[in-house]
Amino acid sequence: MVLCLGDSLTRGLVGWSYMKFLPDVPHKNGGLDGDTAHGALRRLRVYRRMPWYTQVGTVVAGIGTNDLLQPHLMSTGLVWRLVFGWRGPWKKWADRAEYERVMREIIETVLNDGKKCVLMGLPLMQLVNYPLEELKARNALLERLAGEYGLPFADVLSAELRAVPEPRRDYDWGRNGLRRVMDILVMGLAPRTKDGFSARRGLELTVDGVHFNTRSGTIAAEAVRRCL
Repeated sequence: MVLCLGDSLTRGLVGWSYMKFLPDVPHKNGGLDGDTAHGALRRLRVYRRMPWYTQVGTVVAGIGTNDLLQPHLMSTGLVWRLVFGWRGPWKKWADRAEYERVMREIIETVLNDGKKCVLMGLPLMQLVNYPLEELKARNALLERLAGEYGLPFADVLSAELRAVPEPRRDYDWGRNGLRRVMDILVMGLAPRTKDGFSARRGLELTVDGVHFNTRSGTIAAEAVRRCL
């Protein structure tokens, strides 16, 4: 069994989980909306005490998007600053050095448990003013860690940019978060609407600037499949 450790991109409530496009892979969905690298490490420690963890052969670690996304959103309006202003110890954002430390701990925990580990790169965000260069830097960090530990690296961003060389990067979640709330409600209640959101918004790779549509979910799934 594959444990997919991640955030909302893994969970697939808003947008699709990439695991939807790997129907032949037995998996445990360890995605949690809004989670950070610190939070994923904490949950991994909890999962290790679960009876089902003994059946896990591989952990796909796809975490870190919110360590960039949430600070970015805080810069766009008061409501987002209120939403993300208080961070508990397992929800704090990791800067690049701290992100490397946490990812090393996740990797070493998995390997010390006698399991295989796949590092999944961070995908493209189609949001206005999103820090693309820092996203690329963190993917380079993940690829370096994969090489250091001898792990497969699922380079989702590069695969996305090969498929769509010049994607839109100008979608806006708005200052009051209402657009985000409506996305959660509609896509959660009516999953078949997800790709319709992409089409209406002209977004090639996401349903809302962040979460996978069918195209990007398939790209991410194939990148992971090659690593399993």
